[in-house]
Amino acid sequence: MKKEDISGFIVYLVIIILAVVFGVTVLQQHVYESTLTGFYYILYIIGSVAIGTIFNGILFEVAHVVGAKIGKYDIISVNILGLCFYKEEGKIKVRFKSYDGLTGETKIIPKEGMIEKANPYPYLLFGSLFYAIEAAIVMVIFSIFRVSENLALRDVAYAVLIIGAIGLVILFYNILPFRIDSITDGYRITMVSNPKNRAAFNELLKVDYLIKQGHTDIEVRIFDEITNFTADLNLNKVYALLDKRSYKEAEEILDKIIDAKEEIDEKVYIRARAQKIYISIINKDLSEAREYYDKEVPVSERREISNDVSMASIRAYLLMSGLLDKSRSECLIALNKVYKAFKRTPKNRQSTEVMLFNEALQKVIDAHPDWELEGYRLKITN
Repeated sequence: MKKEDISGFIVYLVIIILAVVFGVTVLQQHVYESTLTGFYYILYIIGSVAIGTIFNGILFEVAHVVGAKIGKYDIISVNILGLCFYKEEGKIKVRFKSYDGLTGETKIIPKEGMIEKANPYPYLLFGSLFYAIEAAIVMVIFSIFRVSENLALRDVAYAVLIIGAIGLVILFYNILPFRIDSITDGYRITMVSNPKNRAAFNELLKVDYLIKQGHTDIEVRIFDEITNFTADLNLNKVYALLDKRSYKEAEEILDKIIDAKEEIDEKVYIRARAQKIYISIINKDLSEAREYYDKEVPVSERREISNDVSMASIRAYLLMSGLLDKSRSECLIALNKVYKAFKRTPKNRQSTEVMLFNEALQKVIDAHPDWELEGYRLKITN
């Protein structure tokens, strides 16, 4: 189990425990005071939770939007519980889309000419600020309505308290200073506290946006100091170099990322290692590639590469299995995941990935013509 998976499990367990404690303390007391009973009380709780989730989801993304504007960023899209608002040809459009977060995600890009100056702190901190305001309002309403002689207002008081409690859960999740199943504001804050990371954060926002917009010739800045943000950027540069067959330059960048293993996320590290393995097998004598594989790639990392659903890892896994381990069954495991990984590849990179993957596949086919792998070649479909 990955470190992020363990952290995520612990976080969700804590959230469940907090919810149970809230239920058996605060809400249990309310059960005896409420004008609602049985099925209607259950509907009251479900409705309060639903309203709280929607309200706080909106509140946190509004906070992100306001913070981004103050920090000199443009808004690309705002996603609240899967409902994504974005601009296209000057018009606001809406569609359902997945997001990276607990209740939503606001995507931003530095304003033109503001890569060095755009400040991410308001964007990352305003969620906490807005919740502090919400918490104050919740406590005022609860304190007033809780002692009202009108029993219906007492029900309103506890509904408001539930809304505030859900906001607290979202805040707790968002301020965690480590990576779990999504990238939290707290994690980003720990990253951008380093001034070099701040520049890399802004550069990465720009590069990701341009890639998703279909730009192909993007000038990617290279960072010598390796962190999660700078490693992500440098891996973008590696991709461009692979497209040009500039293997030596790509390896130099990858070696710096691999050497900084303790400073970066496991996923970033594993994909850098996968690209290095790919280059070793594609561009070097097989005996030299095997020596690198045997000496430098432990079994644990080989396993991580085999489990990672990304084109970089699948290409490496295919070559490892076909040419070094000589296992057809392992090759088929890699090949059966390739379409899922390919769908996740940005459109403008797909032609490059088709070339890189098919080159790896052909190398395995040439070595094992009787394995019948020809049907797994990728192609671009319009």
